[in-house]
Amino acid sequence: MDNYSVILLILVAVLLSSTACLLGVLITRRQSSSVSSFNYPVPEEKTPPDGEQMLEEAPATVYEIADRRRSELLEKFKIYMIENKPYLNNRVSLETVAVRLGTNKTTLSKLINDKFGMNFRQLLNSYRVKEAMELFSKNNKMTTEELKKASGFKSISTFTSSFSRFTGCTPGEYCKKVTGR
Repeated sequence: MDNYSVILLILVAVLLSSTACLLGVLITRRQSSSVSSFNYPVPEEKTPPDGEQMLEEAPATVYEIADRRRSELLEKFKIYMIENKPYLNNRVSLETVAVRLGTNKTTLSKLINDKFGMNFRQLLNSYRVKEAMELFSKNNKMTTEELKKASGFKSISTFTSSFSRFTGCTPGEYCKKVTGR
């Protein structure tokens, strides 16, 4: 095959390729023009009575929906903690509370950290300290050990450190202040 034949073959290939592209463009234009010429039904515009303006409610954004769900979860959490007192069980876990509230532990943990500024264990211990204080105010003859158990603490060291953190004094000091002994 000589050079002229090769050049001729290349020119024919380019010409065929160009023709195919041109046909593709023409077919696409014809289809789009037939689609645009089709008359789609247009919904009727409703005119408000007495010339009032109709206000359209804007759809909620993803962030608004997420905030609403977080607020609802926070309310469910607070109610659950007050009514069911899961903190009295020293084996309660973040996962069990999350399941009861219909969420997962990651979502609940983040909510607690954001809204209360502490982790799940710390929040449980704050509820336990409050419970211990209420129990002692009802029965000031309870011992520290009895208060620890009744308020859901497993160890005396955690009871003492948590009590000190949330009240500024140890359980013993608190009991002495309350009873005056």
